[in-house]
Amino acid sequence: MRSLSLLLLAVGSVAQSDEAAAASTATALQRACADAGVANASALLAHARKLHNGDDGRSTKQPAEAAPLYAAIAAANSTSLVSLDDACAAATALGHMYLQGDGVQRDGERAYDRFQRAAAFGAPEAQYALGVLHAAGFNAPKDTPLAMTFFHFAAEGGSVGAQLALGYRHLLGVDAPKDCGKALLYYSPVAERVVSSAQRLRGGKLLEKVRLSLDTPLGGGGKRGADDDVIQYYEHSARKGSVDAQLTLAHLNLHGARGLVPDHARAFEFYSRAAAAGEAA
Repeated sequence: MRSLSLLLLAVGSVAQSDEAAAASTATALQRACADAGVANASALLAHARKLHNGDDGRSTKQPAEAAPLYAAIAAANSTSLVSLDDACAAATALGHMYLQGDGVQRDGERAYDRFQRAAAFGAPEAQYALGVLHAAGFNAPKDTPLAMTFFHFAAEGGSVGAQLALGYRHLLGVDAPKDCGKALLYYSPVAERVVSSAQRLRGGKLLEKVRLSLDTPLGGGGKRGADDDVIQYYEHSARKGSVDAQLTLAHLNLHGARGLVPDHARAFEFYSRAAAAGEAA
């Protein structure tokens, strides 16, 4: 009976300690928000990013001022004041700062710890960073299987760096089976993102994609058959729910590119499907 009482006392003490720690981090976060003149953790994260990276390149970068803000946000991940995404983003940013000595003293152990904390909650960029460290044996034991595991989950989460890393490895057979199909699987989302970004920069004007080959390194000859393959690929991806593919097909049908006749009704159909998917997400 005495042992049970001591156990209950110990559990109660730990719980009180955890509550006190959570209250302390919450207070620190609220103080940081007040000092920055923002209302919540999300706004504080945006403010920290501006300090860290400069405001659209127009102001001086102030990483030393951003670091404690990232730390306050990451530390408060166990409270209701911070979303998990914001806490992981702050921890990942802080990890990169410690890794590079950017505004803080370079510290590989702290960098790894911040990445590991965020990666444990499924943060893709933190998983990618851990993959790089283990692949290179930099501030972490060189462990290729572990690195590939981190790359895999990071790529599944949408990390461009991880998708490029796995695409390269499967293309050339570096620490992975040589497989052009898998390389294409990882490279395609990155290519789609680049094209979408370029189209936004061009004010919505269509950026037509051209398939290159050894026979036609500048595109052009034999294009009709290649276009058919590309259209079929996008239609298949669109049916699977790919928003990027739906948007691409919408653009192609709107402008009549890739050998398609302009079809505004079909373009509207694909735009609607992409919009509906975005609202559902």
